[in-house]
Amino acid sequence: MSAWSDHVEKWKDCQACPLAKQRFRICIARGTVPADVLFIGQAPGASEDARGLPFDGPAGDLLNKIIDRALANWQVPGTEGPAYNSVTYALTNLVCCFPREAKMEGSEEPHPSEIAACRPRLTEFVNIVRPKLIVYVGALSAEYVDHGDTVRCVDIIHPAAILRRDMPLAQKNMAVQKVIVILRNAVEDMLQVGNVRFTKWGERHADVTSKDRLRSDYAAATSNPDSDIPF
Repeated sequence: MSAWSDHVEKWKDCQACPLAKQRFRICIARGTVPADVLFIGQAPGASEDARGLPFDGPAGDLLNKIIDRALANWQVPGTEGPAYNSVTYALTNLVCCFPREAKMEGSEEPHPSEIAACRPRLTEFVNIVRPKLIVYVGALSAEYVDHGDTVRCVDIIHPAAILRRDMPLAQKNMAVQKVIVILRNAVEDMLQVGNVRFTKWGERHADVTSKDRLRSDYAAATSNPDSDIPF
């Protein structure tokens, strides 16, 4: 079996925290493994829980559009053709199970103890992906994972926050464009640097520290998002 198959087999029935009793389907990852770029989000939502894949709901659809736009019309240094054909990526979350009870209580966040319980799985997955670039999707991911100096990292606002109903359309569009620029620049830097030796992660690289609040730039995701965000 491959490392990826072993990983799925090991974690598909995980019972390490209370979220195991709240999920419908576990959402380990999607994309290409190994990959150049790894996106790490917060937790599966209701859509992801129903389908068993991370970033598979409205926020995931927006993130897919952002990724497509950020990687479009590029040239890989020294080659011909768009960079999109050469840049691979995978997506996962801090936790693999839908925090249903937190959602019912009006929160979108898994508990720190639940993130800690999923830490070995995340560390193992990062070591399988061996990314050249890690993109932290949202403040929770950016603040709860200690990457050290093992790999280039960048953080972006969570697409679910962009989709919030109470954000004006013009502000949504500006937020989307900002994420595209951040991601495009980060991937371009990654391509310019070329091959980077990946340093295997240990426990400290996915350590969990309790946070008083998230950065004000990142709003918690809300239900019933707008789905028609123009570019």
